[in-house]
Amino acid sequence: MIMEWMITRGNIHDSMVSHDLIDSVRYFKYILADSAYDTSEIYDYVFENTHATPVIDTNTRRGIVTDRLSVNRKTGIDLRNEHRSLYSLRWEIERTFSILEEIMHCENIWHVRNRDYDNAVGLRILAYNLMLVSNIRMGENPREIMKIVSC
Repeated sequence: MIMEWMITRGNIHDSMVSHDLIDSVRYFKYILADSAYDTSEIYDYVFENTHATPVIDTNTRRGIVTDRLSVNRKTGIDLRNEHRSLYSLRWEIERTFSILEEIMHCENIWHVRNRDYDNAVGLRILAYNLMLVSNIRMGENPREIMKIVSC
């Protein structure tokens, strides 16, 4: 289920809103994130403000020189390696994005009346979450939403 979302302009990098997103899951056990979140500042924030274990993909484009890494980034990279199997669950997040874009038409969200993007996306997320709950109640696989969409 989608618990939190944030609408930003295309020129805003994920890391610029990371603190708000991290705050929304501060009591979760793990935070799974892609390599855009692999910064010392984000690791510092996670370790200081949450009870979660960060499982963040390592950004190798920046280069990894072990003796130059901050303590928290080195710890974060070690945690990523330790919890490698959990990171594979990120495909669920990418699949959810795909469903929202292709089935719920979120990729064309700029055509929304009065530019009320947050409500437009929120209604689509509500519909998506209701489909998941419906499938769970019916004993179906929660991610099999095409049966509901095609009705």
